[in-house]
Amino acid sequence: MAPKSNIGKSIFFAPALSATNDAAGFEALAWVKVDHPVQAPQFGISHNNIDAPDLTSGFTTGLKGAASGRDSQSSYRIDGGALTAGQEDVKNSAEALGSVCSIKVVRGSGSDAAPVAGDPVEYAQGYVHSYVENQATDNSYEGFSVNFKQNAVSVKATEPA
Repeated sequence: MAPKSNIGKSIFFAPALSATNDAAGFEALAWVKVDHPVQAPQFGISHNNIDAPDLTSGFTTGLKGAASGRDSQSSYRIDGGALTAGQEDVKNSAEALGSVCSIKVVRGSGSDAAPVAGDPVEYAQGYVHSYVENQATDNSYEGFSVNFKQNAVSVKATEPA
């Protein structure tokens, strides 16, 4: 099988956590598309490493510790000088204290990469923070970035009918 690019992925935002960390819980949320993504957040979990020394053997054994979700950046282009509704939602959530959210990334197979039933989907919950507009330079575009801190294992599923 040939490698696949990430072209065709869309990002959706919900300013709430799902009641359950599964596909049904995520699909019960009200989603808004975040237009003009440049870079999607990277979902994943990492674990702490625990060193357990043993005086008798003189060898330290490694143990897997607590899990933590990734804190990754996503970025978006601002088209026409104004944020779209989904971009506004992301910005407002990033700037609000104590806000939580869910993110949905879909590889759409419909017209203009729109999601259709059966398309691969990945969901994650956590919060967005650190809204920063792109620096104005002679080789940059109008846009912004935010970070997404994942607070539970991501869920892979398919777009429902």
